[in-house]
Amino acid sequence: MPILALLEALVKGIMDAEEKFFENPKDFYSLETAVKSSAEAFSAGFLGEVLTSMNKQIYDNSWRKSSYNVQRTDRRSMISSVGDVFFDCTYYQKSDGSYHYILEDIIGISKHERLSEAAEVKLLTEAAKTSYAEAARSIPSKMGISKTTVMNKVHNIAEEIPCDELPEKKVCEYLHVEADEDHVSEQHGRWEPRENNKGFISKLVYLYEVKQESSNVKGRKELVNTFYFSGIYPGTEGVERLWGDVQRYIDMNYDYDAIKQVYVSGDGAQWIKSGARYLDKGLFCADKYHLMKYINAAAGQMKDEKDVAKEELWHMLYSKSKDAKKRIDEYTQLMLSVTENEKPIEELRSFVLGNWAAVRRSLHNKKVGGCSAEGHVSHVLSDRLSSRPMGWSQTGADRMSKLRCYERNYGREKIIDLVRYSRERRKDQRTGTDDIPTKHLELRSIIAEHYNQYRSYVDRFQATIPGLTVRKIASIREQIRLL
Repeated sequence: MPILALLEALVKGIMDAEEKFFENPKDFYSLETAVKSSAEAFSAGFLGEVLTSMNKQIYDNSWRKSSYNVQRTDRRSMISSVGDVFFDCTYYQKSDGSYHYILEDIIGISKHERLSEAAEVKLLTEAAKTSYAEAARSIPSKMGISKTTVMNKVHNIAEEIPCDELPEKKVCEYLHVEADEDHVSEQHGRWEPRENNKGFISKLVYLYEVKQESSNVKGRKELVNTFYFSGIYPGTEGVERLWGDVQRYIDMNYDYDAIKQVYVSGDGAQWIKSGARYLDKGLFCADKYHLMKYINAAAGQMKDEKDVAKEELWHMLYSKSKDAKKRIDEYTQLMLSVTENEKPIEELRSFVLGNWAAVRRSLHNKKVGGCSAEGHVSHVLSDRLSSRPMGWSQTGADRMSKLRCYERNYGREKIIDLVRYSRERRKDQRTGTDDIPTKHLELRSIIAEHYNQYRSYVDRFQATIPGLTVRKIASIREQIRLL
């Protein structure tokens, strides 16, 4: 359909919607949705016309005729963020015997790709917040997008995502790294035995420079220059890759010589403690939040004496006496002898005695603040992966973890860069108005005025719309030569 016909259809759709609205002014919803639908239909049609026009210019290009022979012209379809786009795409044989859709090569899509970059960005943005099925419904396509398609797009996110390097390295004496994990339910599919559907963890690590008072909420702290890393990273090799990613980010963005210490905080899990070994100048500090949880749970077993037990435990932990560790050991042994539920006390003993230096460091080093990893896991991972009953494949959970971190690191507007990078990697692997007063006007005069404006605009549009300009032809020629 010519672009002018598309414009006429757009204006007609808007005018029809407006006329229906004046017949029933209370139904503003119908007006809004009709205008939106007309605009999307025009946008999709316009995109198709532009691509068809480009394909014709390639077909007519003299340089193309000397290097590529026409095989056939296909009617191609693609789902865009504004709807379904249809355009002509010619298939050629190159002089070396290879076959190409030159238009697809120029605009950077593969012959099997059904979604535009903007559509894929929209799907990923929605999938990061809600279910695959809901994300599929966010695109106004009549060809239909299944939740499996959305899942595949999430799975197609590159496994290793490079981080951006700042033009100038930052100077910081102390860096803080905090880590925790989210427990995710595994699901292989309906045909797999239940015993194969177990669980796994998605790891979260984030780095920041300092905590400061929030400018928005009084009495609340906020982290400065936070950067997130997440994924499954299974086994010893996976843990090494995770901490390697963190170290590369530090090397790329911070002046190494200026750094005095990198404090690694967490709940004492081995993969978290290992961060102090993998990171240069790393030092492990026990998480005060988990320490408090263990103390409260253990002291709770003392029933009427729980407040006394809690006070004694904190007093011994803060004590600078050389025999403080021995006293903690003896006191918790005494607690075990008078309680029926030994598990909370054993957990406290394991955490404190097994991480004694790290616990003391957290309590006495003023540069080590409280660890907020538990809250970050809840907002970054659990909100999408585990807070509601759902199952994930390990690939899906890994890519979703990376996607949510990427959005937090760079913002939603940068997801297009992630889509382009992931596509390139796959290519390489293959080869408010309430207070405004209203004015009563006669319906006929309103429609007539709008119609006159519309005809005047179309006349001007017809007189000024460009044809095959020199700039267009030169641009197409240059793109073909770059193939």
